[in-house]
Amino acid sequence: MTQNNKSKQLRLLNIFGLMSATIIMTSTSVVAQGLEKPNVRLNVERKSGSCPTNVGLWWSLLPLEGGADHIVVADTRPIANYAKVSQSTKRLVEYEAPLLSKYASCVGTASMNMYSFQFRDGKVYFRVNLVSGDGYREIIHKQLATGRPYVFWKAAE
Repeated sequence: MTQNNKSKQLRLLNIFGLMSATIIMTSTSVVAQGLEKPNVRLNVERKSGSCPTNVGLWWSLLPLEGGADHIVVADTRPIANYAKVSQSTKRLVEYEAPLLSKYASCVGTASMNMYSFQFRDGKVYFRVNLVSGDGYREIIHKQLATGRPYVFWKAAE
């Protein structure tokens, strides 16, 4: 396959991704509110302080030929105030949110694949890290969904 054909395919994937993201963005708050509980729970490995037992993710994967669309919303609202983006590139995004007072002393971590939480300095940091790994991976959209970190990203061979 020529470089020009690969470039055309990636542009087409991006167009479909942006259309998907637009549809998803309009319904993200419905998804986050409509599902009572996140579909993934990560145990928090406590090093010190008062930490939550676990933290949740709403995680969705839409397989496509030669890749997949990924949507993840971190359920930080039960443990923290509103999040904000603290770091961002095409392959990495990090959100930070001040922990609620009962968890402000927490120092710990929770992780699964490219998703990780760090608890330190009275804050929780949620990170989507696509830097390592083969193939095309790119963060298409990031925003807050009902005050929670939301990330839409694509992977392709």
